[in-house]
Amino acid sequence: MRSILNNLHDDSKRTKQLKLARSLLERCLGFKECLPETIDALLNEANLKSLSKGEVLAHHNQHFDFLCLVVEGSLESSIVRDDGHRHLVHFLQPGDLVGVINLIDMQGQINNLASRFAGTTVLLIPGTPVRLLKKNAPDLSHALEMQMAFRSRLLYARLASDTSISFEARLARLLLTLANLYGLERSEGILLDVRISQEDLGDWLGVSRQRVNIATQLLKNEGLIDMSYSSITITRMDELKKRASR
Repeated sequence: MRSILNNLHDDSKRTKQLKLARSLLERCLGFKECLPETIDALLNEANLKSLSKGEVLAHHNQHFDFLCLVVEGSLESSIVRDDGHRHLVHFLQPGDLVGVINLIDMQGQINNLASRFAGTTVLLIPGTPVRLLKKNAPDLSHALEMQMAFRSRLLYARLASDTSISFEARLARLLLTLANLYGLERSEGILLDVRISQEDLGDWLGVSRQRVNIATQLLKNEGLIDMSYSSITITRMDELKKRASR
């Protein structure tokens, strides 16, 4: 009886996760213009995968031929340098897609992908059926093009934030990027809906946690941001934009 109840619980949970996955995919950039039958075809090929905290979904240069949608939790995209130091590339939140480039060029995974939290769930759509579907589905081709354009703009924005500008300006630009991606309007300002520590910010920008601490305290003292544990709120958006341009 217990086994039957557990199976029913698992089936119910999977049904809810698939429903959530559909809802998220239908809101993704480019995919929200896809025909319902295109979304159906993608989901018919998909499988859900649950990850434990710190579990690696894919390693750098590993064959990873999937279009991957984050359904619950969060993934960390990073590269570990030869000296063992982590270079943080991005956090992926529910509704974010990864694997688009691999899908197109069928080469190795660009970065390491690992779960940030226990219970992180992803939807994996194998690359082969996606490529076959794309040949006869212009809406899917358009969706993938929009995803590539979006990623290119993020990359160009990151390249523009080089070490020739002050670290405080680089930090401000990163916070603005995160606000654009994950910002939630609150009475006190724009809450970044992503848990991020000072160590994460340091690995993202290539500096020590201590350097980040000094810069974030400066922005906080200027009244531009407010901080609590792994939570950042931008309290004066216009002033932070000015800080990012210095």
